[in-house]
Amino acid sequence: MKVIPPEVEEYLQMFRLDRAKLQEISEKVEQQMKLGLAQTKGSSIAMLPSYVPALPDGTERGKYVAIDLSGKNLRIMLLTLDGTDPPKHNTVNYIVANHVMKGTGDQLFTFIVNCLQRFLQEFGLVDANLPIGFVFSYPCELLSIRSARLLWWTKGFDIKDCLQKDVVALLEEALEMNMSTKVSIKAVMNDTVGQLAAASHKYGPECTIGVVIGYGCNSSYLEKTSRITKFDAKARGYDHENMIVVTEWEEFGKHGELDDILTQFDREVDAASVHKGKQLIDKLCGALYIGEVVRKVLSQLCLDRVLFEGTPCEKLDEEESFPTKYISEILGEEEGVHKACRRICEELEVEMHGTVDYLIIREVCDVISRRGASIVAAAISALLRHLELSSVKIGVGGALIQFHPTYHQMLKEKLEELTPITMKFELVPADEGSCQGAALIAAVAERLQL
Repeated sequence: MKVIPPEVEEYLQMFRLDRAKLQEISEKVEQQMKLGLAQTKGSSIAMLPSYVPALPDGTERGKYVAIDLSGKNLRIMLLTLDGTDPPKHNTVNYIVANHVMKGTGDQLFTFIVNCLQRFLQEFGLVDANLPIGFVFSYPCELLSIRSARLLWWTKGFDIKDCLQKDVVALLEEALEMNMSTKVSIKAVMNDTVGQLAAASHKYGPECTIGVVIGYGCNSSYLEKTSRITKFDAKARGYDHENMIVVTEWEEFGKHGELDDILTQFDREVDAASVHKGKQLIDKLCGALYIGEVVRKVLSQLCLDRVLFEGTPCEKLDEEESFPTKYISEILGEEEGVHKACRRICEELEVEMHGTVDYLIIREVCDVISRRGASIVAAAISALLRHLELSSVKIGVGGALIQFHPTYHQMLKEKLEELTPITMKFELVPADEGSCQGAALIAAVAERLQL
């Protein structure tokens, strides 16, 4: 029997969201989604057109390349589609140096092209005319399946001369300048579109929703073009029945929709972040932030002398001293086993710690993780109601889903609670990732002769 002191329970209660509150959040999300499909400004959920008209149908054949730039990592993949399941692929990771992340556009795109050249040489493909899918996971306005204008940078990049420019054109210029190969860029997309394509290829045509729960949280899904009323398909020469839409739901809350559930700890984490008041869903649910929220709560419990027999823990006052991986390690142990928690207390240089402390820390990690999963479930259930599908597979991927031992189960339970009984859904692990999906979208673009 867990014995959590009442003064701890008082704080934890702030993070527990009942069904009525989650239903209310879910209805607000649905409202903002519908608004986002109808108008460009005014909604806190942007619902961005991706210009990708279809998901893979399994008939795609050939060799395709994906370039995936997200954060410090540049990944390049060669995907061979010949009917074998799972498809054969080779991937190489390159590290983007700090000076490149804050340098010039010329430096960045020359670096990408040099890595591509090395990659193709390694596999003896320098002379092959290979189609490329380009994953560029930064806020962009898409102007076609091959054109994306960069709005602003995230994930540590800050290259001023790329802003408001078409990143595909920049990549193509660098290819022309620095390369003798005949590759062609077939499609540009963000990571959620890539992940959805990979999941759909694996699980079949019922998989039309992809959710990324990593450092942040976002989703994409297959929509009927006619329902994206802000998008003038005729004027844009887009004559396809469907289109993948990227929700950008991490911005939900910027109009105050989540103010009544934000705790003092959330407000402190938000105040210390780079984008204050923005990307609130990421701050409540993403791996980049939930460790910080746990740290703030534990620090307060130290201050209140409820933890560690009233001895202070200075380490807990240091930013990012309680990374999200600690949460995964603690919740990954069977109840009653406290090896990870004991080791973490040692790493935090706590002088006195015992079983009661481990129970409290575990409970804080569980409650804050559960809140995040509940909010994601509220957003997914809004999307399910909007789509009115009788049966759907939802591909879920990203670091948090992959490494957090109880997240998948918590998400499933909450989703069952919030979704109408008439809708059959299945959460399927989308761990192939956006790189493979980008190569698949290049294959789709070729199949449809886009």
